[in-house]
Amino acid sequence: MRTLRFSSMLPVAYRDELERIVFFNPEQGRVTASLLDSVRRYGVPSIVEDGSLLRFRVPAFGTIQSLFALDESEQPVRLAGVVMFVRETADTMRLLHVAIHEDYAGGGDRADAWVTPRLMAAVWSACRRTRGITTLRLPYPREAQVRLQPAG
Repeated sequence: MRTLRFSSMLPVAYRDELERIVFFNPEQGRVTASLLDSVRRYGVPSIVEDGSLLRFRVPAFGTIQSLFALDESEQPVRLAGVVMFVRETADTMRLLHVAIHEDYAGGGDRADAWVTPRLMAAVWSACRRTRGITTLRLPYPREAQVRLQPAG
């Protein structure tokens, strides 16, 4: 299995690849309706340089949280995907966007890395550790809500 590292920080050197994966992803057609709905509700995400790191902003929330999947089996380390999310209310975390490099998506050469479910598990875990969060709202493939059990 590939060695994936999950990080909330991504160096600016990955900007071009991040833009390509998020804004020009050939796999977007799979979730067009949900993606357009999210953009209508919250606005188009923008990549912002914060010193030597990259972050996302959306008009509805400002700076949002991101979790990047980095494939350390590759040299140089390769950006495999990103998930963007935000604390929507005191008890709800909302996942806004997921973008997976096409090589790591279903049918890709590196699909066996299971990037999407592993990113989702990492978000789920972060939500369970965040005080007060009881619900995770997901936009794909259609709006869904998951009740979380507290970490114990």
